[in-house]
Amino acid sequence: MLDLLYEKALKKKNEINERLKEIENIDADVSNCWNDFPIQESSEDITIAGGDGSLKKHKLLSSIFYAIDAESLIYNKQGLQKVESSEIDIMHYHKHAEDRIRSYMGIFEIKNALKSFEEYDVDLYLFDGSLLGNLIRPFPLEKELTNEAKEKIRENYALPLEKELTRSDVEISSSKFSNDLESENEMIYLENLENIMVVSNFLKKKKIVAISKTSTSNDYFPKSKFPDIAIFDRKTIKQGFSVPKHVKVSEYKRDYFPVRNEHLRNLTFTIFYARLEDNKNLLKIEVPYEANKKDIIPILKHVQKISAEGYPVLLKKAHNDVVIKKGDLERLSLMIGFSEKQARPKL
Repeated sequence: MLDLLYEKALKKKNEINERLKEIENIDADVSNCWNDFPIQESSEDITIAGGDGSLKKHKLLSSIFYAIDAESLIYNKQGLQKVESSEIDIMHYHKHAEDRIRSYMGIFEIKNALKSFEEYDVDLYLFDGSLLGNLIRPFPLEKELTNEAKEKIRENYALPLEKELTRSDVEISSSKFSNDLESENEMIYLENLENIMVVSNFLKKKKIVAISKTSTSNDYFPKSKFPDIAIFDRKTIKQGFSVPKHVKVSEYKRDYFPVRNEHLRNLTFTIFYARLEDNKNLLKIEVPYEANKKDIIPILKHVQKISAEGYPVLLKKAHNDVVIKKGDLERLSLMIGFSEKQARPKL
């Protein structure tokens, strides 16, 4: 099979390279929406935090064994501290099992971030990824329950779940109601409500900067077939940032959130692109409020203070710390007693 792929690569080499060269000749003018700006490190002593999450799955004959790890690193004049959370468990196979486990990781990551706000006086939290993207992403189970069933779950469990979320424990709080629900789909729906509530609580902190190294958005150049991040990366090389754009959640998500709808739909995000060092990575940045150029510059100076090679060190270290490797999961399997050969628990 590999021989066939090598043969195909040779045949399509020129064609693919020609298509890749298209980006070198992008027809886009960024002069009206990009500011070359020397970003100096901030001299203020503030507490900056950053975090990430990770998961690893192993498929058994009857279920999926998974591990989740989340970490927030907090940097201030006292040095570097951390807040950590983790979980291991099994989940039986069903249609949405893998989506459900990914949702768990997101909940752990954000709850861990919220815990860092509780334990430290965080002035700025760096989130790895897109908060707006997480918020507007459609939930696959949404159409698999009747409106009556969903309304019943909200009426009976939304308030008790809200109370559970006042605790600082990093866990899947909705699991405490699993014995009261009639089906797997109802449980997954309740977990989705928890995810929305947790994201809403996090966004209320405001002191958040979401940073992405990749993006498919084209808010700046909607007529281009290339994403904004590729265009800015090709057309600029200096330190600087793009003119900020303000987008309302309601513009991206047409339907209502089942909980916290008024808060979330009325949110305005500010998005912009920035390069912290000449010729280094271009980053997409989001903040969950309306910010102007004067607001953006101090943020960039704070981020620059804890960055190297054009990327925040806190996010890089958090990512490296939480990565769960295949060997780690295998050792956890052996500790619990799973038989790798049979892919099921030893009796």
